[in-house]
Amino acid sequence: MPDQTVTPAQIRTVLYVVKKHKWKILTLFFSTVITVAVGSMMATPIFRSSAQLLVKPGREDIYVSPTGGSPSVIDYSREGEKVNAEVAILKSIGLVVDLVDRIGVNSFFNYPDRTLKGRLFGKKEAKEMPTVEEAYKAVVQSLDVSAVPRSSVIDIAFEWPDPVIAARVVNTMVDLYLEKHVEVHRNPQTYDLLEKQAQKWEADLKESERELETFKRRHGITSLAQQRTILLGRLSEAKSQRAKTDSETQETMELVASLEGQLSNLDQRVQLQETVNPTSSTLAALKAKLVDLELQGLKEEIEHVKQMIAEEEKKEQKVVVSGESPVRQKLESDLLSARARLKGLNAREKSEKMQIADYEEQLKTIDSYENKLNELEREASINDANYKLYLTKFEEAKISESMDKQRISNVRVIEPAVPIMKPVKPKKRLNVLIGGFLGLVAGIGMAFLLEFIHPVFRTREDVDQFLGLPVLAILPREKPKQA
Repeated sequence: MPDQTVTPAQIRTVLYVVKKHKWKILTLFFSTVITVAVGSMMATPIFRSSAQLLVKPGREDIYVSPTGGSPSVIDYSREGEKVNAEVAILKSIGLVVDLVDRIGVNSFFNYPDRTLKGRLFGKKEAKEMPTVEEAYKAVVQSLDVSAVPRSSVIDIAFEWPDPVIAARVVNTMVDLYLEKHVEVHRNPQTYDLLEKQAQKWEADLKESERELETFKRRHGITSLAQQRTILLGRLSEAKSQRAKTDSETQETMELVASLEGQLSNLDQRVQLQETVNPTSSTLAALKAKLVDLELQGLKEEIEHVKQMIAEEEKKEQKVVVSGESPVRQKLESDLLSARARLKGLNAREKSEKMQIADYEEQLKTIDSYENKLNELEREASINDANYKLYLTKFEEAKISESMDKQRISNVRVIEPAVPIMKPVKPKKRLNVLIGGFLGLVAGIGMAFLLEFIHPVFRTREDVDQFLGLPVLAILPREKPKQA
């Protein structure tokens, strides 16, 4: 690797070249500095005016679906995505066109001459107005829109030869952007669609409510649940009564069978009474004959008759009475009563069956009514929910539309533009410093270039300083002869 150490001889060579061409270097240096200074003084001053906007989340970031879904927040998860979208709106050509049209080309270029010449002599030359396309290009070149890093702030700056025009351009640009921002985020189709949908669901709701009321009035429905409860109570009571009737019928049938069995085992006529008759005809005849014999005084015959009377008295004289049996009569009466009761129970059972069937038919009718009623109520409920949903969304869209007309958005102006009388261009001190540095570098470079082109020693001092050797002789320069 070659040695890159600067030797004293090299330093001496550089100093020699600089010293040798010092006047050339100084001349080029001061020429450059003066030229740059004069150019900076004669250049048209440029003034910068700026404003800052704050972009924050707002209603523009909430998406309202026109089909009735829940509102959703637009995802700006990536850093700076929302701000970059607003910067793109600010940089749009359409916004620049609107800006130039609103301010006017003549207003853009109708500014006083603020150059040194204009300030010294006060002359105002007639300016040739550029074309609209040239004005667009000049505005685009002078407009600077950028997002402040790691923030939701947008910086809008405009540089122009007049500070008042620069501030006016920035403020006009902000106004146009706010209008454009509202227009971009506005969705009039959604507003109209929500209004039409709200009207449609309102009509459907009225129609479904009318059908429901007509159905209730036609079938006399007040409260199906209450009617069902009443019918179920009556049906339960009827079934309980029928069960009781069935039990009584069964008992009566058994009683009839029992009475019929008892009657079949009884005779139709029975002995009702048996009595002893003490005064039979034979005994009476004997007693009458005894009286006659006693009158006649016939003792033997009297004794004989007395014996016969005694024997006759010893005999029992029974009287038997027969007829209809009271037991049978009682059983027959009970049987007739039981049969009549059974007939009544059968009639009552038939009536109860019809009543139960009627209650069950009414319950089936209520069930069918309930299905239709539920369907109508469900349809009315759906229409009511949709109507309320779209009415709410329509009101929200209406409020949003009103806010859009008043230019209420999520963008706020942090600092409006004001005319700043201190120009940002040209930067005279910096230009002079840069010109001096460039002049110095150019002068030194020119000196080395000259040395490279003509590497000769012209004076004794050059040899002494550069080579460090003594001069032995000097040859005079030959002068041309005079004619």
